[in-house]
Amino acid sequence: MKNLEIKGFKSFADDTVIHFNEAVTGIVGPNGSGKSNIVDAIRWVLGEQKGRELRLEHMVDVIFNGTKKRKEAPLAQVTLTFENTKNLLPLDYHNISISRLLYRSGESEYRLNNVTCRLKDITSLFLDTGVGSDSYAIIALGMVEDILSNKENARRKMFEQAAGISKYKARKRESINKLKATNEDLARIEDLLFEINNNLVELEKQAKRTKKYFEMRDKYKSTGLLLAHISVQRLKEKIQGLNTQIEAEIIKVQDQEVLLHQSEADHEKFKKSHLDQEKNLGDFQRKVNEILDSIRLTESEIQIKEQKKLLIKNQQEHVLKSSMDAKSKIEVLKQDILLIETEIAKTTLEVDKVNAYSSGLGLEYTEIQSRYDGLKIGVDQYYAQKQQLEKQVFDLEKEIAIQLNQYENFDADTNRNKDELEQRTNEFKSIQQEIDDSNKRIQDIQVVIADISKAEEERQATLVTLRSQIDTQTQKIGEINRRKDAKKNEYELLKSMVEKMEGFPESIRFLNQNWRKDVPVLTDLIYTDEKYRSAIELYLESTLNYYVVHSESEAVHAIRLLFSNAKGKANFFILDKFKNEITEPVVIPGCISAYSLIEVDSIYKPLLNYLLKDVYIQEHDSQLEDVIKFPDEVSVISLSGSIVKQKNTISGGSVGLFEGKKLGRKKHLEKLEQDIKVLESEVLDMDRALTYLKNEQKKFDLINKQQELVAARKQESEYLQRLAQISTKQQHFNELKERIELRIQDNTEKQITLRKNQEEKSIDLSKAKSSYQELINSISQSDQVFDKVSLELSQSAAAFNQSKLEVMKWQNTLDNITKDLEYKTRQIDESSRQLDHDLKNLNNQESELVQLDLDLMELKKNLEDRFEFKKNMEADLSSLEQEYYTIRNTISEYEGKIRTAQRNISDIQSMTNSLKDQRSEFNYRIQSSYEKAMIEFNTNIDDFVPDQETEGMEEEQLRDRAMYYKVRLDNYGEINPLALEAYEEMKTRFDKIQEQRLDIQTAQVSLLETIKEIEETATANFLMAFNQVRVHFQDVFRSLFTSDDDCDLILLDENDPLECDIDIVAKPKGKRPKSIHQLSGGEKTLTAIALLFSLYLLKPAPFCIFDEVDAPLDDINIEKFNTIIRKFSSDSQFIIITHNKLTMAEVDVLYGVYMEQQGISNVAAVDFRKYEHDVVLSGMEN
Repeated sequence: MKNLEIKGFKSFADDTVIHFNEAVTGIVGPNGSGKSNIVDAIRWVLGEQKGRELRLEHMVDVIFNGTKKRKEAPLAQVTLTFENTKNLLPLDYHNISISRLLYRSGESEYRLNNVTCRLKDITSLFLDTGVGSDSYAIIALGMVEDILSNKENARRKMFEQAAGISKYKARKRESINKLKATNEDLARIEDLLFEINNNLVELEKQAKRTKKYFEMRDKYKSTGLLLAHISVQRLKEKIQGLNTQIEAEIIKVQDQEVLLHQSEADHEKFKKSHLDQEKNLGDFQRKVNEILDSIRLTESEIQIKEQKKLLIKNQQEHVLKSSMDAKSKIEVLKQDILLIETEIAKTTLEVDKVNAYSSGLGLEYTEIQSRYDGLKIGVDQYYAQKQQLEKQVFDLEKEIAIQLNQYENFDADTNRNKDELEQRTNEFKSIQQEIDDSNKRIQDIQVVIADISKAEEERQATLVTLRSQIDTQTQKIGEINRRKDAKKNEYELLKSMVEKMEGFPESIRFLNQNWRKDVPVLTDLIYTDEKYRSAIELYLESTLNYYVVHSESEAVHAIRLLFSNAKGKANFFILDKFKNEITEPVVIPGCISAYSLIEVDSIYKPLLNYLLKDVYIQEHDSQLEDVIKFPDEVSVISLSGSIVKQKNTISGGSVGLFEGKKLGRKKHLEKLEQDIKVLESEVLDMDRALTYLKNEQKKFDLINKQQELVAARKQESEYLQRLAQISTKQQHFNELKERIELRIQDNTEKQITLRKNQEEKSIDLSKAKSSYQELINSISQSDQVFDKVSLELSQSAAAFNQSKLEVMKWQNTLDNITKDLEYKTRQIDESSRQLDHDLKNLNNQESELVQLDLDLMELKKNLEDRFEFKKNMEADLSSLEQEYYTIRNTISEYEGKIRTAQRNISDIQSMTNSLKDQRSEFNYRIQSSYEKAMIEFNTNIDDFVPDQETEGMEEEQLRDRAMYYKVRLDNYGEINPLALEAYEEMKTRFDKIQEQRLDIQTAQVSLLETIKEIEETATANFLMAFNQVRVHFQDVFRSLFTSDDDCDLILLDENDPLECDIDIVAKPKGKRPKSIHQLSGGEKTLTAIALLFSLYLLKPAPFCIFDEVDAPLDDINIEKFNTIIRKFSSDSQFIIITHNKLTMAEVDVLYGVYMEQQGISNVAAVDFRKYEHDVVLSGMEN
């Protein structure tokens, strides 16, 4: 330590610098001058945070508070500078200064070499260096008693600092706290994973259902768009053909016009006089034709706009329906929000209520606390008086006991030493036996650790296997559920088709509703494997809709019913007409008899034998040409049903999507129902198996061997420590034996009388006990009141804490409801945006309708004007023709030719106009297809790209496919469109949390290993340091007393050296106190000094501060004290605050602390090495 700079700290108002350049520095001054404030300044700058240790009520009291003549200081600042010549501090600086500043605002600041830093940086810098605010390097007189009485484990703290294990204990505490936090995090994560997994299973079902719906919707979309694309392409091809025809008709018109012009040229010489009339007539005729063309064009435009108007109205209906749905949803959400807002209001009232209740309890708690504090001050005063009287009684009893017991103790000590020697001898034998037992226990526990480790590995392997089985079982359940859902969907679709009699003619549906329900149709009687269903259905297709009746009268009755209601025709098989003869089929290689493949009731077998006689199905699909090879006497059907060969005919082609679905619907419905029940039973069984696996997993999770393994390893460490301790005991035994023998010889010479002052001490003791009893009575009355207030304070604190928990509970409830409100509000915003979009579209469509109505009105008005104009033009044309025909009597032959040509032209133009109308119709249908695709699929037909699944399908197959998926989608039911996104998000979160759980488990194992390693290292270091300090303590103690004095340091629990108390045995020569508290004040001080210097021998502190530690010592002991300080000053720097003249004479430099002005401390230095020691002493004595 180089120097100390103080400014504004306590009584040091001005800048004060104290230099510590010498080995021993003394600080003296009258009481109240501020000497101890220098020690407080050093403690404070080293990071002391307890005001009690600095003799303060509040930390801000360290700032100079002012006097009558001086203002208070704005801040307190202390700087301590070190010379790092021995490199004890891990910094590459020769001079290191630490500073601490505290402002009146309460803000504080730490600096390292004038650079702002944290308190943690300073404490870390001085860790295990022997320097610190609470280290054994700074000792005050009151701390001597703390060390001897082991107040707040003072001895252990000093030993830990000397052994350098403070950092290990700090790391252990941090590791234990981290382990506790890790266990809590792991428990929370396990709960979270359990909750998420439950939600994940449900979401997965919804996501799979939604995904399947989207897949069917996409297939329906692709099929529908492909159908629209095919239709548009066909219409475009037709338009192309019409364009070709129109061009051909135009060429015909041109040809006819050429003929007309030739005829007019040939007869020009006959018509010169009538050329103007003819020209006018031709012009007039063309105008009439133009009017006719414009009328047809206007009518076409009117038709197109009317169709467009109808389309827009359909779109409006769709938009209105969507708007009504959005409004309904918004209304529902608003009602939900009103309910939530009501709940929020109620919850807010509850929160306010519990807050108010909690505040009231807080005020009540504060009031009781004030009463408690007031009572405590009085109780403390009583107890201070009690302590003084107890000390007086104790001192008297101690002196009497010493005088009474010393004589007896000599004999007792001799006998005790003999017994101890004998006991130690027996103990030595038991130590050897204990060493052998310890080795055996270590071997046994190592076997146990190996067994537990193996069991834990097997448990982990079993858990991995169980988790794998659970995942596999879950996947199987999901697969069976998907199959079950597919069967259910197929069942519902087939049931709907059976109930609605889809695919049957009107006559069959009529008879099914109005005739007998017990008469079956052939298709419902037959059932066969799906593999052969298409083939058999292809062959029996013409008869599948036949009713099967027992007699002709039943058939006639049904026919009459159809006839009377004009419901078409039906066909009937008459069972009575079929013989009960079953012919055995001929064996044909590669084929199977169709009759052998069907399942039918015995009553209908003759009918089916008749229908399927000599009918065979190929066992495997082959080339179509292979069917031709079979003989004409049999009918052969390919396995796929693509071709059937009969005696004189062959039919076949592509297989439709729904082929094979009509045969045996009712039977198939029954089988589907049985399959669904089987699958449900399988799911139930597998759910039970999954539950069993999960229970097994939980059972193995509970059988956690980690803690047992940690306990076993800890026990192994304890056995190893115990073995080391026993070995050390064995080593010390021989030394102890020699010491005991010397004590026995010494005790026989020390028996003297000690009863001279016993009566006087007894009288003083009786008076002190009487005063003590009176005080005890007063304290008893005060304690009753104090205990009552303490109970009230405890109850109030419990109620106050419970109210805080209630506040947190209601606040959490309010937060959850508020989040729900935000979610509903977002849904309203989304629906409102959709509603605004629909209304905008509706307004645009309404505007378009208005414009169409205006256009239609204008077109119709133009059409009426054209009709009127046409009528007038035709009237004028008639008069002109009459005049023209009168003039052309002579040239009628040529005019006949001209009329013929004109008629041809007119017919061709009419034909052309008709073709144009067809082209307009096709264009309108194309436009409608585009708009329908945009409305239904939100896709442009031109942007459609066909998928591989529909590639090569015929248009009829595509229509069947589209109808199939349309029915599936309509009957699919409600889905959750957000399930896929929610499932992926929750699955990602689930996987991430599982990774976190693995990381936490790894950290848990790492922390346990770290704690074990810290305990082993710290224990070894502590035991080594303790044994060394023990030897040093005995040497130093005897140097301060006599070589015959007895002392020792004992661990009270050698099995737990890191936590057990340390006992001090001190028996100066001629005394046998039962405890260290029976020693005199000077002996206690010397004992504490011996302990301190034994620690310095193990780990010298860079500097040592003694604050009036020498006060209880007499002159002889002062000399011993000064001698040992001088001896150790070569390795450590000493700062001694003292009132003793002999101590003052031994220091190198002496600082005097004085108050020139009341309340303000100053210092002055004197170097005593300039004076002779004896002269100084004589001067002091004079």
